[in-house]
Amino acid sequence: MNANGPMISLKPASKGPIQGILIVPLLAKPAPPLELVSRADKACGGAVARLLDVKATREEVGALTHTVAERSKLRVVVVSLGDGAKSKGADVRAAGAATVRWLVAERAATATVWADGLMASGIDGAVSEFILGVQLGAFRFGAYRKPDDKLPERIDLVVRGSDAGMISREAPALREVERLAQAVNYTRRLAHEPPNVLTPRGLADEARGLARECGLKFTLLGVPELRKLKMGGLLAVGGGALHPPCMVQLEYSGAPRARRRTVLVGKGITFDTGGYSIKPADGMDAMKMDMTGAATVLGVLRAAATLELNCNVTGVLAVAENAVSERAYRPGDILHMASGKTVEVTNTDAEGRLVLADALWYAQRKLAPTELIDLATLTGGVRVALGTAAAGLMSNNDELAGALGEAGRKVHERLWRLPLWDDYRELIKSTEADIKNSAGKRDAHAIVGGMFLREFVEPKTPWAHIDIAAVISADANGGVTGKGATGFGVRLLVEYLRARGG
Repeated sequence: MNANGPMISLKPASKGPIQGILIVPLLAKPAPPLELVSRADKACGGAVARLLDVKATREEVGALTHTVAERSKLRVVVVSLGDGAKSKGADVRAAGAATVRWLVAERAATATVWADGLMASGIDGAVSEFILGVQLGAFRFGAYRKPDDKLPERIDLVVRGSDAGMISREAPALREVERLAQAVNYTRRLAHEPPNVLTPRGLADEARGLARECGLKFTLLGVPELRKLKMGGLLAVGGGALHPPCMVQLEYSGAPRARRRTVLVGKGITFDTGGYSIKPADGMDAMKMDMTGAATVLGVLRAAATLELNCNVTGVLAVAENAVSERAYRPGDILHMASGKTVEVTNTDAEGRLVLADALWYAQRKLAPTELIDLATLTGGVRVALGTAAAGLMSNNDELAGALGEAGRKVHERLWRLPLWDDYRELIKSTEADIKNSAGKRDAHAIVGGMFLREFVEPKTPWAHIDIAAVISADANGGVTGKGATGFGVRLLVEYLRARGG
C-alpha cells in the first residue's frame, strides 16, 4: 500500500466483461424502479433483485450489502444512497467513501461501479460525487509506517452503465474529479507531515516543487527580505525557532488578459508551542496542523493549474515556527508591523494574526489584488461558536462574502458569517501601542481575530477571512474523509474561482 492509501485508477467504459466486484449504488427510498433494477441484474444474473426482495439492504447512507452472483460468481455490492427526499451530493460522497473503505478491507484490486442508480437519483452530478467520495475516502497517511503488504497498492475502478453514451459524456467530469481529489489529498498529506520534516524551509521546498510540477511562478522571501520589508510580526513569531521564518509567493495566470487577480493568504505555522504563553501538553501534537491554511492555498493552486481554471490567483504563505527560546518574543513586547502600526503583544499564542497581518499588507502593496482572502487555523473560539459544521467567515464586502458562502454551500464546505462591528474594536485597544494582539478574555474570541486582521486591510480592498480551525480535521472515522485532515477549503475555493472566472 502506498504512503497515502491505494491509488484509484479510474476508467469509464461502455462495454466489456465485468471483473472483480460489481458496485451498485441505489437510493434506499423510494424503492428503485423495476426497470432500473433489471438493467443492473443483466450484468449480475439477478443478484440485485434478490438482495432487494429479501430486504437485505439498509437505508443508512453508505450501508453496504453484498452477495455472489449464482452463475458468474461475481461479487455484487449494493450501496445505499439514503432517502431520495433528503440525500444530497454530500451523502453520495459519503457512500463513495464507504465503498472504497470496504474495497480496501476486502483487498480488492478491481471493481466496477454500475452508474445507472446514480444517474437516476436526481442528485446533481451524482456520478462525479460518488467517485470524489471514493478518491477522498481512499486517502491514508502512512509515509512513516511500515507498508502493509496485505493491502492493495492500487484499485482499478471501472465506471459502467446501461447507457454507453451517458458514460462517455461523464468521462470529462470524472477526469476533473480525479484532479480535484488529488489537490485535496495533497493538502491533507501536508497537514499530516511531522513538524521535524515540514519545517518552514520544508514547506517552502514543497511550494517550490509544486511550482515546478504545475508551471507556477515561485518567489521566496527569506529573513533578509523580510527585514527590508519591516515585517515585525512574521520575524517576531519565527524569531525563537531554529528554523527561520519565510514568505512564499506562488502565481497562477490562467486568464492573462483579465484584470481580476485573487490573492489567497495562508497561515503557515509549521508548529505552534504557543511561545511563552505556552499551550498545555495535552493535544499539542496536533499543532503540526497549524500550517493548514498555507497547505490549503497550495492545494487550491495545484487544482487551478491542473484543472486549467480561467482565473488568475496568487498564493502568499506566511511561514514560521512558534517556538520557545532565548530569542523568542514575549508578552509585553511591542512590535512594529510592516504596515507601520505598532502592536502590543499580550499573548504569544495569538501568533497567527501577527504573521497574517504582515502578509496581508504585502499582498495589497505588491500584488494589487481585486480580492483578498485569507485562510487560517486562527482561533479555538470559532469551534465554540460554530462547532465543526462550518468555518467562520468575516468580511468587509457583502458581495465577496455572499459568493464565498454560495460556493461553500454548493460543495458542502459551509461558511457562517460573523460580524465585524466597530463595537468589537474595544477588545483590541491598547494603552501602549496602536492595538494589542489579544483581548485577554474569551469574549467574541473568533471575531477578535478578524477585527485584528481588519486593521491591516484597506477598506477599498474586498477582503474575507476564513477561520478554519474547527474544520481542518475530523475526530472520528466515517464520513467522507475519515479521521484526520479533511482538506477543507480546497473544493470551496476552486468552486469560487470557477464561478468568478477571469
